[in-house]
Amino acid sequence: MSVFSVLATALLLTLMVGTTQGADVDFTLSRPKWKSPTFSVPCGVLRCEASSLSFNGDNSRTIRNMTLFKTQTSGPGRISNSNSNPRDLTVLASVSPTQSKLDQVSDGRRISGLLKDGQATLKVELLKQADCSAEYICQVQEVDNDGKELVTSSRLLQPQDKKLENTYETSLTSSLLVRLLSLIQGLDVKLAVMEKTSERLEDKLNSLERSWEDKTGTIKTEFQDKIYNLKKTLEDKVSTNFQKINDKLCQLESKLSAIDSDAIQQKVLTAIQSRVDVFFSKLLNASERTEETLNRTATLVTSFNTNNTKLKNNIMDRYQVLFDNVTTDVDDLLTRGRNLTSKIENNFIILKDDVDLRMQRLESSTNESVVKSLASLETMTSELNSSLIDNIESVLVKLFMPGRCEKNTPILNRPFKTPYPVIYNSEILGVDTPILCDTETDGGGWIIIQRRSTGDVDFYRDWDTYKRGFGNLDTDFWLGNENIHIITSSGEYELRVELRYQGQSKFAVYDRFSLAGESDNYRISLGSYTGTAGDSLTRHNGQQFSTYDRDNDEYSKGSCAKTYTGAWWYDSCHTSNLNGKWQAVGHKGLDWFSFTKNKSVSFSEMKIRRVK
Repeated sequence: MSVFSVLATALLLTLMVGTTQGADVDFTLSRPKWKSPTFSVPCGVLRCEASSLSFNGDNSRTIRNMTLFKTQTSGPGRISNSNSNPRDLTVLASVSPTQSKLDQVSDGRRISGLLKDGQATLKVELLKQADCSAEYICQVQEVDNDGKELVTSSRLLQPQDKKLENTYETSLTSSLLVRLLSLIQGLDVKLAVMEKTSERLEDKLNSLERSWEDKTGTIKTEFQDKIYNLKKTLEDKVSTNFQKINDKLCQLESKLSAIDSDAIQQKVLTAIQSRVDVFFSKLLNASERTEETLNRTATLVTSFNTNNTKLKNNIMDRYQVLFDNVTTDVDDLLTRGRNLTSKIENNFIILKDDVDLRMQRLESSTNESVVKSLASLETMTSELNSSLIDNIESVLVKLFMPGRCEKNTPILNRPFKTPYPVIYNSEILGVDTPILCDTETDGGGWIIIQRRSTGDVDFYRDWDTYKRGFGNLDTDFWLGNENIHIITSSGEYELRVELRYQGQSKFAVYDRFSLAGESDNYRISLGSYTGTAGDSLTRHNGQQFSTYDRDNDEYSKGSCAKTYTGAWWYDSCHTSNLNGKWQAVGHKGLDWFSFTKNKSVSFSEMKIRRVK
């Protein structure tokens, strides 16, 4: 489509819709882009929306009425005067404070409307082609703070030229821009409201913080004493274990001292030195004897030198022989000394290897002993930590878990998996099973007695099972008829039923609720109804509970529990059956007739709260 066509279409829309100053009115007619030969599809959807929210608190306005008119055209191809005679206007729909919600079908038109929180909406689905070609006026009446009335009218004119009709899709762009501006203004107002809400929440949080400090002050001393005692016990056990390890290390150190390698080497060196000293002592003695012999020989040589040369030669020969003998003895002693030194060195090497081996074995034994001691210490520490954690968890459970389920009971934190806190030790005598407490809905204090959310639990059970209760608090469960009887016998209770069907959530509240005992087959008693889901339980007021093996209904032709696969307070038979078969139809499922007819809800939760 060309730029010229877009501009022409925007200009046409501006001329076709005229709005006087006042409320922010969005008046559109949308047409479907496809037609079905089988189904009846609206030829157009007429929608008028208005908002009277003001940015100036001194000049705010309130919508008192929104009315949608159909005008009469003056003739084919002609557009009627903008100031139509009231007799030419036909009222299609209107919303006001006295009739704030509208949902009806009339004269081939499906009409819906709503006036709430300063927002007014009227929607008309047009099935007749003549209606889709007609002209319409949306009129909004407002009242300001001074009581002055302001009327805003928006007129929707139909194009007669087919070329103009072809520009319809493009004109949606301008309409969307107008709606976006309106939405942005609404968001600004909502942001201001959220800021005020945030301030109120901050005040409430400060109040809760002061309450928390008061409550925790009473248990702080007890908690610190338990932590101190646990810490002291841990220190004593760790100290004892470290003393044992120290004693073992001292024993190992004394063993190491007994086989100190330096002492062994000194002992070996002392033995070698002793043997060498003996050897050199013998050598010195031999040298001294040789020297003495030489001295005597020299004396003889001197005395006989002059007398006989032959004798001298003889003496020299003897001296040479003696010297050779002495030299041989010395060489022999030196050889023996070298052999002895070699043997000593070999023995020293063997002794050193033996000492190294013993040291390695001792080191391995020491490491193994230390590892075992450390493992023992680690095990002991882990056991102490586990005991400490258990004690802390016990204190935290006492601190955060409520003892009773009452209205407006503050829950500061929840260390548990379920959406609501679980009361394990109820103060209600005779109730030993855990109780799930809704602390959020309408001020909290609701004991949940039934939930259907996943379909994981089969509710087609016998009498004794419904008496005791069954299921899982995390998903689907029935608290048990006997428990419900004991609880409702302890005071006056109200009942709230919450339902979800096709994305819609509704509820029903009965201001009185109780169950009789087993001797009266857990007969139900109900008070007055209020809510949004419709009253589908009052019919069962005063009826006894029935299961497939205990028929207490008023149906003479059979058993309602068997026929509709459930367990309930049937008469003959029911308008509600929340314990029926999951996702079943034909009144056999979880139906609430005023809300789902004969279809099953996708979620149900029954809960009771004490009122006296």
